[in-house]
Amino acid sequence: MRISRKLPILLTGFSITACVVTAIAAYLIAAAELSTSAHSKLSALGEARKSTLTGYLHSIREDLSVVADSEMARFALAELSPAFNEFGSRATTTLQNLYITKNTHPLGEKHKLDQAHDGSSYSEAHGRYHPWFRTLLEERGYYDIFLVNTKGDVIYSVFKENDYATNLDNGQWKDSDLGHIYRKVNSNSRSGYIAFTDFSPYAPSNDAPASFIATPVIGPQGQPMGALVFQMPIDRINKIMHSSVGMGESGETYLVGSDFTMRSDSRFSEESTILKTKVET
Repeated sequence: MRISRKLPILLTGFSITACVVTAIAAYLIAAAELSTSAHSKLSALGEARKSTLTGYLHSIREDLSVVADSEMARFALAELSPAFNEFGSRATTTLQNLYITKNTHPLGEKHKLDQAHDGSSYSEAHGRYHPWFRTLLEERGYYDIFLVNTKGDVIYSVFKENDYATNLDNGQWKDSDLGHIYRKVNSNSRSGYIAFTDFSPYAPSNDAPASFIATPVIGPQGQPMGALVFQMPIDRINKIMHSSVGMGESGETYLVGSDFTMRSDSRFSEESTILKTKVET
């Protein structure tokens, strides 16, 4: 074949090859840019969730400190603790019977009872302070709020589960995270000290994942009066992490602990994934 005929074929082949190479190069560059853009977007979303969650956790610490330093917490401990002691060795049985067993409100709503009508000084004090602490719990989304005296007695709980009215030094739940955090606070009874426990199954809450944060309540003369303990609000934490803004149909953010199990629920799961689902990526 003459070169005059071969040349156009060669030029056409080179042109097609150049176009293909250019198209592939353009595709690879665009894909890399899209991947980089998506990665940057996800990183920004992750940082935004982290910032929001950090701010919320700081607000919990502030709530804890403000309430512990309030007259309400001091008065409640000052009145409820001696009234609790009046029951002697019968305190756990008597108070659980009054505020849980004979409480006519259904399970999960025991906190709606303001005062048992047994005529005790404890129930009279409970009726004064319970509405305030219950409102705090409901407004701020905490699972439970406890007052524990310096002898380890759980003299008050908003939600009223089986840890209520027990002793954290020698009672059934002394080895629970509530017992551990009480002893940390009791041995560090100074203003501003805050103790925290990671999520773990908590038997009094039917083994649901629970985390606690606590601080001492210090009296007007600088004397330790007991501990204020919050059981952390899983629903509020989930609400922050489940935000789908910018995540599309399949994206999600979640918390992972040092053991690589989740510390917040997946927004795609109907059942809790906290401490159950491992994410090691």
